[in-house]
Amino acid sequence: MQDAGIRLAEPRDAFAVAALTLQDDRECGAVAEPGFLDRYADAWLADRARVTFVAEAADGRPLGMVTAAVMTALPSSRRPAYRWLHVSLLFVTADARGVGLGGRLLGTLQQWCMDNGVNRVQLIAAPEARTLYERAGFLPPADDRLEWQVPEDRD
Repeated sequence: MQDAGIRLAEPRDAFAVAALTLQDDRECGAVAEPGFLDRYADAWLADRARVTFVAEAADGRPLGMVTAAVMTALPSSRRPAYRWLHVSLLFVTADARGVGLGGRLLGTLQQWCMDNGVNRVQLIAAPEARTLYERAGFLPPADDRLEWQVPEDRD
């Protein structure tokens, strides 16, 4: 798998990206709803504020992907404008794991950030993936970050 190619996903990759996402969902215990691949592919194609890289074998078989939403801060007089990414999924197929493909996908995404004026990448790491992200230079965020969620019992 060291010879796997990594490239920026194109519209023709919509179903491959959907299928890789479905594989990840299934590994996490989710049950696919009918029509999932079509709904995901349509949503992915419509999302212009997203960057996705796919890894594929020499025969074109998808082996993995990383996808992230591009966020842009509105202008402010207190700070310069900046952009950041929120990684929503990094996935490598079971048969391609353990050979550095996840690290290569992250490295490709990080290089894209440097080439495209993106200042920061954030993500929520599963405990079993933390060492992969740490090897790629990811650190815990500052203690000043807060989050709010809509209450589940809102009637």
